[in-house]
Amino acid sequence: MKTIKYALAGVALCSSSMLFGQGVVDALKYSQQDIRGTARYMGMAGAFGALGGDITTLSQNPAGIGVYRNSDIAATIDFSNQVSTVNTAGNSFSDNKFKFSCNNFGFVWTVRFNQEALKNLNFGFAYNKQKSFDRSYRTRYSNIMGANSLSGYIAKVSEGYTADDLGYDDNSSYNPYDSSPWLSVLGAKSKLINPKTSDPMAPWSSIIGSGSLASGDLYVREKGSIDEYNFNIGGNIYDVFYWGIGIAVTDFSYDIQSGYGENFTGGYLPDDNGSVSSANTNGWYLMQNALHTNGSGIKANLGVIMRATNNFRLGFAFHTPNYYKMTDTYSAAVKYNFDRSGTSYNDLAETPNGSYSYEFESPWRMIASAAYVFGQGGILSFDYEYTANNNMSFDDPYTIDMFYNTNNEISEMLSPVHTFKVGGEYRITPQFSARLGYAYQTSPVKSEYRSGHEIPTAGTLTMFTLDRETNYFTVGLGYRFANVYVDVAYMHRYRRSELFPFSPLPSGSDDLFDPGVINQALAISPQISTLTDHNNSFALTMGVKF
Repeated sequence: MKTIKYALAGVALCSSSMLFGQGVVDALKYSQQDIRGTARYMGMAGAFGALGGDITTLSQNPAGIGVYRNSDIAATIDFSNQVSTVNTAGNSFSDNKFKFSCNNFGFVWTVRFNQEALKNLNFGFAYNKQKSFDRSYRTRYSNIMGANSLSGYIAKVSEGYTADDLGYDDNSSYNPYDSSPWLSVLGAKSKLINPKTSDPMAPWSSIIGSGSLASGDLYVREKGSIDEYNFNIGGNIYDVFYWGIGIAVTDFSYDIQSGYGENFTGGYLPDDNGSVSSANTNGWYLMQNALHTNGSGIKANLGVIMRATNNFRLGFAFHTPNYYKMTDTYSAAVKYNFDRSGTSYNDLAETPNGSYSYEFESPWRMIASAAYVFGQGGILSFDYEYTANNNMSFDDPYTIDMFYNTNNEISEMLSPVHTFKVGGEYRITPQFSARLGYAYQTSPVKSEYRSGHEIPTAGTLTMFTLDRETNYFTVGLGYRFANVYVDVAYMHRYRRSELFPFSPLPSGSDDLFDPGVINQALAISPQISTLTDHNNSFALTMGVKF
C-alpha cells in the first residue's frame, strides 16, 4: 500500500497544479459559513431549524417553507464593522473595515388547497450571503534569524532541487516556472536562497543565517463572499408534518493581496567566487502575492419539521456536499535591495500570471433542532449542526490522483465542526417582540496542528490562519403592523486564530501522518501570532405578507 501511496505522490509532484495548487488552508476557506440572514434569524442566533416561517430557513432547514400560511416577500440590509487585531510577542496592531451590503432577500408563494391532509404547497426563492471575507490585518516581527525567516523556509522546502532546476543563474532559455515550484524559483531568482556549494544536490542556504539579525512586516487584505441562491418547494400535512426540499446554487469569490518583507544586517550572499563563507550583506526584500479564486457550486437540501404537540416542535435537515468548479488566477513578485561589500543588488523578480481550474467538494451538513412555543408569549429554540470538515476533497478530472496528498492531509488535520445555537423570542405586546441568542462553533482544526506542526501550503502564498472556536452574541427587536413587519438585530462575532507567516517544518524526514512524531524537532520555526476578529453587524429587515 505504501508503494502505491508514494507512486501516486510522485505523479502529483510532477504535475503543473502542484506548482501552485491547493492545500488544507484553502479547503477551510472554501467551507466557511456565518450566521447571516434576516434580522429575526440573526437576533435568535440562527436557532430556527424547528420553527420555519422565515426567509432564511430556505437555506437552513427547507421544511421551514412549509410552515408558511401566506405569501411573503422580504429583504435585509446589513452594516458591519470588522476589527482585526494581531498580537505578536506583545506588540498589537489593529485594522478596521466598514461594509454596507444586502445580506438576504427572497419570497415565498403559497398555494392553498384547504384539504384535510395537504393544507398548502409553497414555492420559494432566497438569496443569502453565507460569508463575507472582507478584512485586513498586519503585524511586525523582531529578532528574526535563519530558522524563523521566510528565506530560511524557502531554502528548506527547496531541498532536492538544483540551481539549474530553479533557474538560479539565468543562463539558458529554460523556464523553471514550467516544472519547478514557483516559491523556490522566486526565492532563487531574488537571491533569497543560494547554493551552499558547487554540489548540485547540496541543501540551499538562506540569505539570513547565523549571526544575522532581521525584522519583518506582514500585511494582508482580503475581499470576497460566498453567496447562495436557494430554490425550494415544501408543504404542510395535517398541520403536523412540514417538509421541504431545495436546490442551492453557490457563487464563490475570494481575493487576497499580501506582502511580507524583512530588513536584515549580517546576511549571506555569494561572492564572485560563489562562496558564502561569511556574513557580507545588508538589505531588505518584500514578497508580494495576489490571488483571485472564483467558482460556482450546486447542492441539494432536504428537511422536515414535526409539531409533536401544540407547543413542542422538532426539526431535521440534511445538506449534501456542495460540488464546486473553481478557478485560481495568481502572481507573485519579490522586490529586493542588497548591499554586498559595497556592491548593490536592486531588482524585481516576478512570476508569470498563472491560472488553474479544479473541482472541490465541500463538507456535508446535518442540523437537528427543537423548539418550544409558549402560547402567544414567546419561543425558546435550540439547533445543533454537524459539519463534516474532515470529508472535504479536491479533484482534477484530467489527472490521476492529483490531490492524493492534499486530501489525506484534510482527513488527518481537520475535525468535524459542531455548532450549538440557542435563541429566544418574547412577545412584549401582540405587535412588539424582543429576541436574544447565542451560538458557539468549535474549531475546524485539530489542536495539535495549531502550533508547532507542519501545515502544507501551496504556491507562493505562504501565510495562513488556523481558526479556534467562534462565539456569537445576538439581540433583536421586531414590530408587526397589519401585513407589514420590520425587524432589527445586532450580532457580535468573536473569534481567535493562529496567524503563521509560513509553516513550521520538521528537522527530519519523519512521516507527516505518524502520530508518534507530532512534537518532532523543528528546522523552521516561525513566530506565531494571535489574530482576533471582532465583527459587529447591524441588520434591518423589511417584509410584507399577503
